[in-house]
Amino acid sequence: MDGLGSGGNLDSAMSEKSILHEILARGEGFGHRQHVELTWRCLDDHRPDAAGRLVGDELRRLAAAHGTPDRFHATITSAWVHCVAVHRQRWPAESFDGFIDRNPDLLDPTLLEHFFSPELIRSEAARAEAVEPDRGALPALRS
Repeated sequence: MDGLGSGGNLDSAMSEKSILHEILARGEGFGHRQHVELTWRCLDDHRPDAAGRLVGDELRRLAAAHGTPDRFHATITSAWVHCVAVHRQRWPAESFDGFIDRNPDLLDPTLLEHFFSPELIRSEAARAEAVEPDRGALPALRS
């Protein structure tokens, strides 16, 4: 997930009650850990497919608010939502910090390299819409 710091006119880009707004309001910036937290929190109330759409919408709004709408990457977002959902199923926790304690590998921003080649991730097709991995299947979600 691409990192974006806080700043810009975010109030016009998202509601006061959005999860993203709550995360940004802490003043910690918006790096990889915050992307994972956004995803974890969206999965609290939504199935993975709906959470993926919500995370994507929030990240698009954030990128647009920073004047960099081209920073959004559909495949990276989709794959991270999937990975966080799998870890939530297999190793859940009551809090995000507890979840990360149980799943520290999710803080490794290179994790997706196990599944996607650099060439695929850099492609415009992968940026524009979610594509299947070319190095190995993502772990399966339980029904």
